[in-house]
Amino acid sequence: MKIAMLGSLGHINRIVVPQLIQAGHEVTVISTNPERQATIEALGAHAAIGTMTDADFLTSTFTGQDVVYLMLSGSTGDDLFQSAVSQAQIWKHAIEAAGVHNVVNLSSIGADAGEVAGSCTPII
Repeated sequence: MKIAMLGSLGHINRIVVPQLIQAGHEVTVISTNPERQATIEALGAHAAIGTMTDADFLTSTFTGQDVVYLMLSGSTGDDLFQSAVSQAQIWKHAIEAAGVHNVVNLSSIGADAGEVAGSCTPII
């Protein structure tokens, strides 16, 4: 399966990407940092260097992928909600233009809020 993943080699992808590659999947990791390219490729993944706000870059990167993993990690302005809506519109355009049918979306917004955000009991 071909999988494109936002989130560079952050907290989730640094664990998940090697496992997906070991399972035989073809993984493309999207990163804004060109210095991460060598590390991404050393894992056996393809590196796509660009930004999640560039619809043309995302469309090109998403084209031909079976699954796209999206990660909303923060705001690019003062209005968190509007920032998320703007990002969602960019993703929607890129996903539709690329013809992707399977999408996983995760947000880490509020993960740093601690007790204020509430708590949950792990089910695993």
